[in-house]
Amino acid sequence: MRQFILMGIALLAPTLAIAQQDGALPDAPASAVVGNAATDDQLTSAPQPVSPIPAPLPVEPSRVLTPWSATYDRGTTLWPASIAWANQPPTEFASAGVRVDLDALLGRMSRPSGDSSEAAGPEGMPEPMGGTYHWKGLLWESFAFFGVENMQRLPSDPYYRLLLADKPFWHDYFASLKQWNWRRWNDGDDFLVAYIAHPLQGAVTGYIEVQNSTSQRLLEINDGKAYWKSRLGPAMLWNAAFSFDQKLGPLGEAAFGSEGGYTYVIGCPYPCKAYYADPSHFKVTNNTGCVKMVSTPVVGTLWMVMEDAIDHFISDRVQGDDIHRTFPKILRGSLNPARTMANALRWRTPWYRDWQRDTEDQFLTPRPHFLPGDDEVILAQPKLDFFPHFDGISLPVNTATCSHCRRMTTGYGFGFAQRIATYADLDYDISFQPNASPLPSDRAGGNIVTGTFGLRSGYTSKYYSLKAYLRPGFLSYDRAYEFSQYSKSIVPPIGRITHFTTALGIEGDYYLTRQLAIRGAVGNQPVRYREARPGKPEPVHYPTGTYPYLSWLSVNNFLTNENWAYQAGAVLRF
Repeated sequence: MRQFILMGIALLAPTLAIAQQDGALPDAPASAVVGNAATDDQLTSAPQPVSPIPAPLPVEPSRVLTPWSATYDRGTTLWPASIAWANQPPTEFASAGVRVDLDALLGRMSRPSGDSSEAAGPEGMPEPMGGTYHWKGLLWESFAFFGVENMQRLPSDPYYRLLLADKPFWHDYFASLKQWNWRRWNDGDDFLVAYIAHPLQGAVTGYIEVQNSTSQRLLEINDGKAYWKSRLGPAMLWNAAFSFDQKLGPLGEAAFGSEGGYTYVIGCPYPCKAYYADPSHFKVTNNTGCVKMVSTPVVGTLWMVMEDAIDHFISDRVQGDDIHRTFPKILRGSLNPARTMANALRWRTPWYRDWQRDTEDQFLTPRPHFLPGDDEVILAQPKLDFFPHFDGISLPVNTATCSHCRRMTTGYGFGFAQRIATYADLDYDISFQPNASPLPSDRAGGNIVTGTFGLRSGYTSKYYSLKAYLRPGFLSYDRAYEFSQYSKSIVPPIGRITHFTTALGIEGDYYLTRQLAIRGAVGNQPVRYREARPGKPEPVHYPTGTYPYLSWLSVNNFLTNENWAYQAGAVLRF
């Protein structure tokens, strides 16, 4: 119940906080409607159109604009032939200086429906039906929603934190999948979670699909067959796919939280002494079942229809023709919590509706990037770079005189990066360090091979760049003990042992020529080691424990060791 209340507060807070942002955003593109074919009725019900604007003017954007929903006859499929939009560059009114702004990245996840790259109708207006589909926005926003759902459990669930920090992720994930119960309906959660919270999640994912379709996001509940085809078709299918992945996928509850991998007593905290006194009064579960596979897409789709009905029959009527008033904005965002969350994932205000456009782009933050003109500098740089380098990392290793002693191991490697967006690069690195740990142990031994893959982003100028990187991956020794030596008479076999690692740090490039640069990088590379188990052999059979507390999860615990690292070398740019 507490988590549901916190989720509600999180959804409503942006509505109250942003509602006072009336008027055009400081850097929104100026748009004007020029209409010479409008009827007298249209002119009396909408703001008076202004004169044509032949070219962008360096003045503050005008707020005189007819929302295109007011000029669009919902009984037809064509736009008025005389409508034209004069879009000014988004950076036309950007103030100079550094501005930290997420819109440069998040704005790419869901372009406005007036984007010139979409299918266009007469005079450059977007088609009400048809057009492109924003797959990149759909995936980015869905991954962001996965992150929101997983992160909200971190502060409230100590066992969840233990599983993430100290347990082997992939072993426990597959062990949990094997124990998933497909023959049971109820998974042990109460009515509020199964039939309210999860359908709300389903409505959010349905709206994520809708808002990334240039045709579906223009539809309201009174649009007949097209509306129902949208909600009961693609939106519901994406809802079901997301729900399945949220339960069983590598980003879902079977992976983050290991649901299915252990059993517990419903409604009785561990250890449940009352269960042993009278087991007939309690039920045991591993938190798996089919209920949310059905309730999330089915009830979630009904939730979407309910919100669309409220939006049309209540919020639209309260708002009337004035879309700038504060109270209707608060009401619209508050009565539609699922759409409010979906809007936030594409960095829009809670009351933003695709069919109701005006001078505001209605992003949560203004549109300028970090520095005016940076985009042109970045896009003019080569897209690929190759980085042969010398590297070092401070690790606990074994020598003839010291066991598990820290020293700086050195080697060489090769990096590769590719720009995939203005402020984002794919970043790869592989390195080799010969004879890093001369003697074996259950954590180290022999040569090291490290491979990492991730993203980097930062500042780029004509002469240098400074970027941060985050690359998860592996660190592998080729001559280590395969398990802990729990008896002096038993020497573990020597072989390869691999640890999970993450490279995170900052790198700086100085450009000597267009194709050649020098780079230095410094950062931290934490490594997860299996906790030593001297005197205690590994279990042979699962599950461990006694009923009702059984576990198929690994008995191994892992500890994270922080290690400073550096790299230096030349960069070849193409």
